[in-house]
Amino acid sequence: MNISLSIIAEFLSLSVALFCFRQLKGSIYFYFIPFLFFVVYGEIGAVYFYYNVPESYLNGNTHIYLWISIFEIIFYSYLFYHFFHNRLLKNLILLLAFLVVNLYLFLFFFYTVYVETFYYVLTLVGIYLTLLSCIFFYQLFQRDEEGEALSSPDLWIVSGIFVFFTGTCLTFVLHKTLTGPDRWLFGQPLYNLIPQVLSIILYGFFAKAFMLCRKKVKTSS
Repeated sequence: MNISLSIIAEFLSLSVALFCFRQLKGSIYFYFIPFLFFVVYGEIGAVYFYYNVPESYLNGNTHIYLWISIFEIIFYSYLFYHFFHNRLLKNLILLLAFLVVNLYLFLFFFYTVYVETFYYVLTLVGIYLTLLSCIFFYQLFQRDEEGEALSSPDLWIVSGIFVFFTGTCLTFVLHKTLTGPDRWLFGQPLYNLIPQVLSIILYGFFAKAFMLCRKKVKTSS
């Protein structure tokens, strides 16, 4: 069983979060710990399922990634809901997150085969989170008069989300194109390899945010 780059990145990010446990406790960042536990557990389960389940199962391990995606959209929407102060934006986040989660559940319960449809939903999720990230950047730098944005954990969290989901939504919309035999690199299809590489940035930026929280608490104490 091969361990993917994404699992390694997730595990390292979780390790940093646990290292900063005391500094994260009592803040919104503390919830990254159970979230990352779930993601790591789910990813390991998906890899195991891929290598141990008969090919006759038409959805492969997609159902596991579907549930990971449900928790991701809930968690990331919660973060943006917390980051934004505009009531209209908050309500829009609640509405869109509700619609996406129900779309995932509809696929899971009512579609016999939903692999391709799942990738298109992932594309929509990527666009949704990319747009929220752009709004966050605009608001942050508009009020950052003293140039302290780089020391903000929020910036690193959202930057990771922006890079990862911008890249993956482009990858998943081209899923069929990237599954061809000439679209492989290092023994993996590009649609699988690209998200793994981007996950290093995503979870690396999360780890950076956790360390900034630790630094801030130490400085203030």
